[in-house]
Amino acid sequence: MKKIILVAAFAMMTVFGAFAQEAKAYCEPAQYMKFGYAGVLGATSNVTGGFDFAVNILELGVRPYDSGKISLGADFQLDVFNAKEDYYFESASHKTAVVPAKGVFDVKRSNFDFLSFAFPLDFTQTIGGKLTITLGASARVNLNADTFTRYKSAAGDYCTFGVEGINTRRFTYDVHVAFTYDDFGVYASYNPLGAFADGYGPKFSFFTVGAIIRMDNLDER
Repeated sequence: MKKIILVAAFAMMTVFGAFAQEAKAYCEPAQYMKFGYAGVLGATSNVTGGFDFAVNILELGVRPYDSGKISLGADFQLDVFNAKEDYYFESASHKTAVVPAKGVFDVKRSNFDFLSFAFPLDFTQTIGGKLTITLGASARVNLNADTFTRYKSAAGDYCTFGVEGINTRRFTYDVHVAFTYDDFGVYASYNPLGAFADGYGPKFSFFTVGAIIRMDNLDER
């Protein structure tokens, strides 16, 4: 299922990118890549942060060339969270928990990851022609979530198990701020709702800090 979503997302990115080129006469398209570390706040079940990766597939519609004040976009995102040492993610009956592994088996890695689309609304201020400050918020639609655990058995073999399509909160949002200079910058975002629906997994909110690379201008350098 995840492979199908990934293929569909990148196909959508290609189509939207072509559309963006056709729309240059009317607005300013921007395509960029974001990546960073997702930290966890208020975790109740031994969850740590992980890697957040997002490819912005379209930023179009309401940013005219001579304004640069407001923009709308669409992001495809992958978020990964890890269980702490000697814990692992376990899912059953649509519910996910982080449970102790000590005395059961030797866990090498256990993570929970989910795919989502995010639709940001950003307000931008440019200073001195190159420095840009952005404030905004994103509505997120969480598409698919999986758990994956790798462990060492008593016989010394490395084994894996996991559950696909676990229950997450379908709709979330985040608020974010970004500082960019020319085509490179840093950003921070905060998602107060967490990933799991109430009663279906550990409660935690998370923040992300990372880097932004704007892609559509790189070929002009």
